[in-house]
Amino acid sequence: MKQKLLLATLGISLLFGCSQKNNLTSTETELVKKINFNSDLIVELKELTKSDFKQLPAIDGETGEMYNDKFYDGVFTETTEDQAVEYVKKLKNKFRENGYLIFEFESNDNKKGVAVIKGTDDLDILRYRRTDGINYDLDNTAVVEKISEWKTKYGLIVIGCSRDWVHIEFDKLPSDLDSFSKEVYAFCPDSVDQGVGSLKNLKEAIKEMNGLWLWWD
Repeated sequence: MKQKLLLATLGISLLFGCSQKNNLTSTETELVKKINFNSDLIVELKELTKSDFKQLPAIDGETGEMYNDKFYDGVFTETTEDQAVEYVKKLKNKFRENGYLIFEFESNDNKKGVAVIKGTDDLDILRYRRTDGINYDLDNTAVVEKISEWKTKYGLIVIGCSRDWVHIEFDKLPSDLDSFSKEVYAFCPDSVDQGVGSLKNLKEAIKEMNGLWLWWD
């Protein structure tokens, strides 16, 4: 009797394990196959977000606007903003080691979530999304160049971005935060003028975040 009970329990465990492993819908399975993504990584992310996956929209190279009828080889799943940041930080290294970039993403209807594209250079996230500060004459190339400069000096990861904002986290903080805060303000005035309110507060925010949240209104 005990042996039968043990076998039954084992069977239920295996069945449950399989159902957990195959938690993608048929539509998601087809999408993952079409864009040739690692299904195990997508399953792992879905177990966290509990939301369906959609294909990422393509981005207009000139305007930075999302297309409604053209798509990019990547996926997106909705969650809260706080959870998106949490999941990105948790999975960033694992996904990069497997050739994927994971980041917080904002859809056309301002819904937050987590997106995944192929790559190993976090700057490709900004290139995909065409992030810019166009109100300050900063195109995508200029934004990428500045973030690249900081990446070389301090090491960093891109937590997330949209058309007009980017969230980064440093490997090491700049040694002279007073000077760096002035550099940030020159590059992104809205981080102070419509954000923290002063260079002193910006310095404290950088230390607290171990990074930056830049926004060009």
